[in-house]
Amino acid sequence: MNKFMKTIALSMAMLCLGAGAAGAAQFSDAGSGKDLNAAQLAQRLQKYDIVFFHDQGEIHQSEIDLLQAMHKLKGAKLALSMEMFDADNQDKLDKFLAGALSEEDFLATARPWPNYRTDYAPLVNFAKEKKMPVIAANVPRFLAAHVAKNNASTEGVEAQYLQWLPKHTYAPEGAYKDKFYAQMSSPAAPMKMPPQRLAAVYAAQCLKDDKMAESIAAFADAHKNMQILHINGCFHSDAHLGTAQKLEALRPELKVAVITPLERKQKGEKPAGDFVVWFDRK
Repeated sequence: MNKFMKTIALSMAMLCLGAGAAGAAQFSDAGSGKDLNAAQLAQRLQKYDIVFFHDQGEIHQSEIDLLQAMHKLKGAKLALSMEMFDADNQDKLDKFLAGALSEEDFLATARPWPNYRTDYAPLVNFAKEKKMPVIAANVPRFLAAHVAKNNASTEGVEAQYLQWLPKHTYAPEGAYKDKFYAQMSSPAAPMKMPPQRLAAVYAAQCLKDDKMAESIAAFADAHKNMQILHINGCFHSDAHLGTAQKLEALRPELKVAVITPLERKQKGEKPAGDFVVWFDRK
């Protein structure tokens, strides 16, 4: 990963500054405030087609707990979708899940996130054990970096890579843009950007949203009556914005739920999701 891409990745991470390492996490219903265990939450989620789980810190155990609980109810009618894998590596992911590609070769070729072994391998390995489909949902990172570096343009992308871009992409005005600009322009942001560059980085963020939304929609179209648990970073689904917003625009008939983490000391604040994972910062 070159220096620019590392800086952009760090900037994206700053969008989740509310996140932190968590102790024992607790699910709850955002509306009623009622505490739920993983099995109870999985039961509540039965009426939803797509579940977005905002990923962060040490709540990864909550993710695997919920995936296991949802599988007990849905069985072969459940799929896992992940921001952490790029769409051009779907074939490698499928081969690994099928046992046709070793973990060593999979990790060497599929561009896993640096924290894959500690944070995401348990999800993927559970899916492998249960023969559960896993969607490599994201746009390839080098294409998002191209957009961020080239003033929000995909011009110049080699023809062989065009298939991995979303069919349609747009950077909407409104709450999502306002939130993104506020975070990226905050004093804590690691890189100060001129307006034109900030617009390009926002376009790259939206490119990811569009690709993930299209990936989820395409799978849902091809696999009717399957529930999908999608794991992504905070900014892609909080308040039903980002990827969630794009998916709801693409497939308004799908029922979408958002699970978001909050520190316990933030109790009293309005959650940016339908369900909450409460945690204590270490």
